[in-house]
Amino acid sequence: MTPHEKSLHHRKNTLRYTGGPISEAVENSYVQQRLPVRKQSLAAYPSRRYNISAIPIRSSSIPEYMNRNKTPVPHTTLVNNITDDEDFNFNDRPPSTIVCQSIDLTDQPIIDSFVTQKQVSPTEEWKYHSPTAEDSEIREDSDHRIEEESPYMSLPDLSISDPYSSVFLRIQQKKEEQQRSIDAYRSQHKLYVALLSEIANELHKHIPLTTITKNDIEYHDVFTGKDAIDRLIIILRTSDRKLAVSVGNALKGQNFFHEIKYEKFLIDSMDEIYEFRDMVGLPEERPLDSLIDDLQVIDLPNGVYTPLTDCYSPTCTNDTICYSYSCPRKMSLKRSQSQSSIQEKEENSSLWIKWVSSSIAESISPQERKRQECIYELIYTERNFVEDLRYINKFWVQPLLTNNVIQNNPEEFVKEVFSNIAEVENVNSNLSAALDERQNDDYIVSMIGDIMLQHVCHFMPFVTYGSHQVIGKFTFELEKKRNITFAQFVEATERRPESRRLELNGYLTKPVTRLGRYNLFLNEILKRTADDNPDKEIIPQVIEIITQYLVQVNSEAGKCENQFNLEQIESRLTFKSPLDYVDLQLKVPGRQLLMKGRMKRKGNTSSEASDLQVFLFDHYLVFSKIKYHDHLETYIVHRKPIPLELLTIQVPSPINRQKRTSSILPYSRSTNLGSSASILPKPSTSEAFQPVKPNTLSITFIHHGKKGSPPLTLYTNALPIQQVWIQKITDQQSVLAEKHCVFAVVPLVKRHFPISNRVNNTSVIEDEGNQQILIGTIQGVYITNRDPATKKMTVARIITLEKVSQIELMSDSQLLVLADKTLWTFPLEVLSNINSQVKRGRLVSQNIAYFHVGECLSRTLVCLVKPNTLSDTTIRVFESVIIDENKKSKSLFSFRRLVRGGPIGLKAYKDLYWPSEASSISLLKSKMCISSPREIGIVDMKNLGVQTLLDPEDEELAFVFSKPDVRPVTIYRIQFAEYLVCYNEFAFFVDQRGRFLKSSVRIDWEGVPNSFALLYPYILAFEPEFIEVRNVHTGELEQLIRGKNIRCTSNNTHNTVIQGAMDDPENDGYQLVFQLEKVIKKDPSCE
Repeated sequence: MTPHEKSLHHRKNTLRYTGGPISEAVENSYVQQRLPVRKQSLAAYPSRRYNISAIPIRSSSIPEYMNRNKTPVPHTTLVNNITDDEDFNFNDRPPSTIVCQSIDLTDQPIIDSFVTQKQVSPTEEWKYHSPTAEDSEIREDSDHRIEEESPYMSLPDLSISDPYSSVFLRIQQKKEEQQRSIDAYRSQHKLYVALLSEIANELHKHIPLTTITKNDIEYHDVFTGKDAIDRLIIILRTSDRKLAVSVGNALKGQNFFHEIKYEKFLIDSMDEIYEFRDMVGLPEERPLDSLIDDLQVIDLPNGVYTPLTDCYSPTCTNDTICYSYSCPRKMSLKRSQSQSSIQEKEENSSLWIKWVSSSIAESISPQERKRQECIYELIYTERNFVEDLRYINKFWVQPLLTNNVIQNNPEEFVKEVFSNIAEVENVNSNLSAALDERQNDDYIVSMIGDIMLQHVCHFMPFVTYGSHQVIGKFTFELEKKRNITFAQFVEATERRPESRRLELNGYLTKPVTRLGRYNLFLNEILKRTADDNPDKEIIPQVIEIITQYLVQVNSEAGKCENQFNLEQIESRLTFKSPLDYVDLQLKVPGRQLLMKGRMKRKGNTSSEASDLQVFLFDHYLVFSKIKYHDHLETYIVHRKPIPLELLTIQVPSPINRQKRTSSILPYSRSTNLGSSASILPKPSTSEAFQPVKPNTLSITFIHHGKKGSPPLTLYTNALPIQQVWIQKITDQQSVLAEKHCVFAVVPLVKRHFPISNRVNNTSVIEDEGNQQILIGTIQGVYITNRDPATKKMTVARIITLEKVSQIELMSDSQLLVLADKTLWTFPLEVLSNINSQVKRGRLVSQNIAYFHVGECLSRTLVCLVKPNTLSDTTIRVFESVIIDENKKSKSLFSFRRLVRGGPIGLKAYKDLYWPSEASSISLLKSKMCISSPREIGIVDMKNLGVQTLLDPEDEELAFVFSKPDVRPVTIYRIQFAEYLVCYNEFAFFVDQRGRFLKSSVRIDWEGVPNSFALLYPYILAFEPEFIEVRNVHTGELEQLIRGKNIRCTSNNTHNTVIQGAMDDPENDGYQLVFQLEKVIKKDPSCE
C-alpha cells in the first residue's frame, strides 16, 4: 500500500463529529488523547484529521528505545553498597534480548582517552506545538463565554457557502459591540444613587465584613453601623451622615441587612452590629445582567429614593436651581431627618422607680436606687424573654406540627429549625418564676445572686441551641423559598399583633443573645452592690459560670458552622473534568473552611458572569463557577484545586515599595515573591474608602508543579478584602510549614557563589571533628575551612578547571574531578596545600558524561560512562588496586597515599557496551544497575548476563508500561526483597523478581523530579522549584520545601548527609549551599 493509499485509508477510519450529542466513540478518542471534550472543539474536529491511535505497548527490550536522545542525569546514585545478599532472582524469566559485550583488559595497557567519534545528528526531529499559558487562558475564556451567555448567542455550524452565514455573523458581531459599549459605559459612568438596588449592590460588594465580639458572643461576617454609614457616604458622594442613615434604613426596611437581634434600626455607632441576610449557600444578590435561565428571585432591594433623584428640568443645575417647588435640589432633609429620629427612638422600657411608690424610692440612696433599677431590668427582661419563647411554641411550633404546612416530615423540620428551644423555655421559666417571686416579696430586692447561682448550673441547653442555630436559619430560609404554602404562613404569622412586627429570625436569635446579656446585667448590679452584701461574692461566681458557657457556645457554634459549611460545599461541589478531580477530604475531622468569597476574572466589569467563588480551606484553595439549582448555589470547579504548599500569590507592587525582610528558609516565603510585609499596605482608616484602580485589587495565583494550571489573576471588590485574603493565605501557609517540618534547611555557604558560577556537586570531608566541604562549580573546585577560634567560614579554590560537573573523593586515595566531559585525578595533597604547586592533575579519560564509584565483587570500581553515536553507551570500568612502585606499568596511575604510604592506582577492569542510553548506574554486591530511558537493566558482573528489572508479564505494572514518556531515575533497597523504584512521574515497590509489591503504595509526584535522596523512612524528590518529602510506606506528602533552581549536589543519597544548592532567597544574584537536617522536635528554624 502506497503512502497515499494509507492516508486515504486512515481518513476513512477517522472518527468525525457531525453535530448534536457527543458520541461515545468521539468522546473516548478525545479522552485517549488527553484532550478536553467540548463541542466547540469537536466542531473543528473533521478539519484537523487527528490520528487516534492506541497507546503503544512497551516491550522489555531496551534497544527499541535506542534512538531516544535524552540528556543523561549525572552522578545519580541508585543503590548504595549493601553487605547483605541483595541479588535479584530472575530464574523464572525468559532470556533477555539485551546483549552486553565485554573486552578482557587483563593484560592490556590502559588507554588514557577514548577515541573520539564523530557525532551524527538525528535525521529528523519531531516537533509539536505545546499549548502555552496564554493559549490556555484564551481557551478557558472562550469556554466560559459559551457556557455563560444567553442561548441566543450560539450560532449554527454554517459553512462559508451558506447564504445566511454572513447575516448571523453580522448579528453576532453587532451584539458583541453592544455588549462592549455597555461595559465601557458602566466602567466610565457613576451609578445612579437614587436607585436602591444599585446602592445595595455597591454596599454589599465593598463593605468589609469581620468578626466582632459583643457581650462575649462572637458574630462572624458582620459590620458596624459606623462602617455602613462610612461606605454609604462614599456611594452617595455626600458628607451628610444623616442622609446616609436615612438611605440605610430604607435598605434595612426591605430586609437587606438587619441588626444581630433584629430589633434596632440602622444607627451610626461602632457599638451596633449588623449582618446581611445572605445565608450559607443561598443565592446572594443578583445584578440585572446575570443569567436569565436560573429562574432565581433577585433579593436586592428595589425602589427609588426620591430625595436623591435628578430634577426633570434639563436646565436645572446645582448652580442654577429651577423654579419648581418640588425640585429635589431645593428640598431639605428635615423630613428624612425627622423620620430617622423617629426610627432611632426606642420604646420606653419599664422602670423600677415607676413601679414603686415615691416614698419607697426616696427611702434609699441614689446608689441603691440604680442597683434596684438594674435588678428590675433583669427581672422584667427575663419575663419578656420567656413570653417570647412561649410565643414561638404557640404561633410557630404547634401550627407547623398540626396544620400540614410542611408536607414531608414536619417533626424533623421543626427539630432542625427550633432545635431544643423547648428545653431553654423550661429552664428560663423556672428562673423567671423565682425572680418574680423574689420581687413580689419585697419592693427592694436585697440580693439576687443566690437565685442566679441556683439556676445558672442548668444553662447547658443554651450551648446546644447556640451550636445548632446556623442550621436552623438555613433550613428555615431554604424552605421559605421552596414551599409557597410555608412562605404564606410565615408572612401571615409575622403580621400578627403578637409578633410585634418582628420576624421569626429575630426570635430565633434571642436565646443566644440572652445568654450574653446576663453578664452585662450582673456586672452593672455588682458595681452598685455594697461590700457587706452577699451578692458581692456570689455574683462573680455566677459571671464566671456564664462566661464558661459563652466560651462553649462560641466554640461549639464555630465547629458546627464549619462542619455544616463543609458538608454543604461537598454536596454541591462538582468537577467538570476528571483530570481536575482532587479528593478534598472535607469530612476529615479538623478540616476547616477559613474563608470564602467571590472574585472577578476581569477587573473592569460589573457582570456577575465573570465571578468565581473562591474557597480557602486549611489545605487547598479552590476556584469554582457558580450555578443555581432549586434555590441553591452549586459550584463547578474551575481549574485544579491548589495545595497551599504549592501556591504562590502575587499582587501589584505598592507605590511606596518597602524593603522585604530576610528569611533563611525559602518555604517560609512561599506565598509570594516577597514577605507579607512587602505585600500588605499599611492599614489606614481612610485608605479603605479611597477609590482605587481595579488593577491594584488583583491577586495572581500560581500553582507550582506538573499538575498546576497557568497563573490565574482575579480581582477583589475592595482593598480591605484583598488584604484579608492575602493575610489568611499567608497565615495558613505558615501554620502548615511549622506543622509539617520534617527537615530543616541549614545554610552552609552564603554570599560567595554568584549564579553565574553554578554549584554542581558537593562532598563532605570529616577531619578530626572538623567538617570540610568540597564544592564543584563551573569555575573550579573549592574547599571550605572553619576557624576554630572565630568559627568563621572561609572558601578557597584549590583546582582551577572549567565546567566542573562532578567530584568524588576516594578515601585515602585520590580526588576524581569531571570537568568539561574530561575526567581528572588529583592527589589528596591539594586539599591541605592550597597555595602549593601540587595542583597538576592527571588526565584519565575524555568524552565522559559522568562516572560512578562503588563496591562490587569485593572490589572498589570506578565506572566511566561514555555515550556513543547511535544512542548506545560504553561503560569503562577501572579497579582501584595497591601496586608495587617497582613493578608499576604504563597502565597504572599511581599516587602516594597519605595514610598507609603505599601507592594506589586505577587498573582497567572491563569495558561494557550497553545498547541504549545509560542515564545512571549503580553497583550492588555482584550486579550493576543501569538506568535507561524506559527501564532499568540488571547486569551480572560475573557472567555479563542481562535482565530488565521490571517483569513485563506483571499486569500490576501496566501503569508503567503504558506511559512511553516516563523515565526511571533511581532505585533504593528499603529492606530485604523490597526495592523502591523512582521514576520522574511516580515511585513504587518491587520484589526480587521485579514484580509490583501489592502490599505497598504508589507515590505520584507533584512535580517532575530529576534526582532523589533517601533518609529512611523518607524519600526526598528534588525538582527546580521544590523538594517533596514523602513517607515511603504511606506515600503521604510530609513536607514541601520551596525554593528556586533547587538541585541535589550530594553523590551518595542513601541514608547519609544530603546537601543541595538553590538561589539564595535573601541575597539576589547569589546561590545558597545548604544541608538538610532531620528535625526531631519542632524547631523555630522551620518557620
